[in-house]
Amino acid sequence: MKIGIIGLGKMGQNHLNELSKNKHFKINALFDLHKNSNLSFYEDIFYDDLEQFLNQNNDIIIIATPTKSHLEIAKKVFCKCKCVLIEKPLALNLQEIKEISNLAYKYNVKTSVGFCERFNPAVLALKKELVNEEIVSINIQRFSSYPQRISDVGILQDLAVHDLDLFYFLSGKKITKANILKYFNKDKIREDESMILCEFTSGAIACAHESWNSTQRLRKISLVSKNHFYEVDLLNFYLSKDGVALKFDIQTPLFGEHMALLDLFLDKPSYLAAIADAYAVQEILENF
Repeated sequence: MKIGIIGLGKMGQNHLNELSKNKHFKINALFDLHKNSNLSFYEDIFYDDLEQFLNQNNDIIIIATPTKSHLEIAKKVFCKCKCVLIEKPLALNLQEIKEISNLAYKYNVKTSVGFCERFNPAVLALKKELVNEEIVSINIQRFSSYPQRISDVGILQDLAVHDLDLFYFLSGKKITKANILKYFNKDKIREDESMILCEFTSGAIACAHESWNSTQRLRKISLVSKNHFYEVDLLNFYLSKDGVALKFDIQTPLFGEHMALLDLFLDKPSYLAAIADAYAVQEILENF
């Protein structure tokens, strides 16, 4: 399958590195406004003109540019390619998500959103465990030092969206209540610490704590069901049930996401996040 990537910053290069090892895809074209000496191997398929890139007959396109550019790029991409993955967050606000949704409908584009944490192998294993379980509570912690790559969104848009999506993905329930707390440490415009407390239609509760002020990296899920206690280490692909480690197949989240993207192209079902999922997440950030 011929795939093109728009945006070769950190996330775009992550996609490129993973796709280069996947036999199901051919790296067909790359676009960025600036050439990167680290990507000299791909010089023959590198473009700094978007129209030239779009004329390369890509079967699938991944948009991995800064969030503020997603809508304008989608306007140009959707009339050229019928299967597109847009990195999270999908857009800066609900209005932009609506516009992207309308464009996808107008041009009949299969559009997905890059909530790759759905494809973390430990998350997939946990979801299987929860098939016959009733969730009582979910607690997610995501800590790291301040990132250099983020310039247009705060920690809510960058990281909390992952965990809000995981709340929906794992529970299968709608969120009826939410309370958001924010802290501004290093930047007075973009929050770098947040806590979100949610309640589901089932009555279950959840909390997501995000931090860019930590000296250590931590990505952890603690989940209590009516019958069991689960712990997930998202960084090390670890899942335990009542203190006992569970075995499951290991693959990188991006590999899983790319294979699901292939399924989307082939009209097969998958766990890929849709525009509606991104809308539900953004709705919490804006309306609660």
